[in-house]
Amino acid sequence: MLATLTPLGWTFMLLSIGSVSALTFWCFKKVLFPPHDEPDLPGGLGP
Repeated sequence: MLATLTPLGWTFMLLSIGSVSALTFWCFKKVLFPPHDEPDLPGGLGP
């Protein structure tokens, strides 16, 4: 017996997969390509 999805089920499934995929790619981008600017630290910290 094959299970069928209603149009609402397809919509929910596609939105869920799209959201998880977008979040995964965003996290990979943040980790693999860090920002190039140096943080502006207050004076007196570090050597």
